[in-house]
Amino acid sequence: MRVRDFMRTNVIAVPSNTSIYDALKIMKENNIKRMPIVDGGKLVGIVTRRGLKEATPSKATTLSIYELNYLLSKMTVKDVMHKKVITIPSDFSFEAAAYTMHKYQIGGLPVVDGKKLVGFITSNDLFNVMVQMNGLDVEASRITVEVPDDKVNEALIKIAEIVNKHGAELKVISVMDLPQYLHKKHIIVRSVVTENIKKIVDDVNAEGFNVVSILEKTRFV
Repeated sequence: MRVRDFMRTNVIAVPSNTSIYDALKIMKENNIKRMPIVDGGKLVGIVTRRGLKEATPSKATTLSIYELNYLLSKMTVKDVMHKKVITIPSDFSFEAAAYTMHKYQIGGLPVVDGKKLVGFITSNDLFNVMVQMNGLDVEASRITVEVPDDKVNEALIKIAEIVNKHGAELKVISVMDLPQYLHKKHIIVRSVVTENIKKIVDDVNAEGFNVVSILEKTRFV
């Protein structure tokens, strides 16, 4: 899955000469926390609602309301925007986008092809994709199997065969490292089962693998 498949294309953006007052108003009205700044079709910066609020005079100021409004009308987003914007292209993979946001600890990324702003993604967009990729939007059962490092491939094949034998639909299967244990991994299996999950668990254990956790027929959303 590429970023272009789930990015928002109706991006709200303003030019750098927009007043802070107007920018804040636009962000509040559209319930957005981050807004790209675009001049002549080119991305030149980004502002956050928090950053704009911090740039406004403190409530403890001695300025009158008229003086405050005047200052706000004169200050533009160009004065406070972040000019070094972290962006990604639309052909980035979902995983690369998620890693970029995690690495830089940011909640939103402009999507730029060449110099043109073509979209925007947020952490909520990534969460939505993760829910769909992991089948969390359907009722399913989950088992967690602990296996030695050198048995992972064998276990993956056997578990898939067992799930299929019992007429269950395999939604997702993943492998997780266990830093607290040397030479062991967890295989997490989510499947839509037609029979009691216990039959699958019994067969997995019978193959010599250790089922350490069972979650039956759960729907999260």
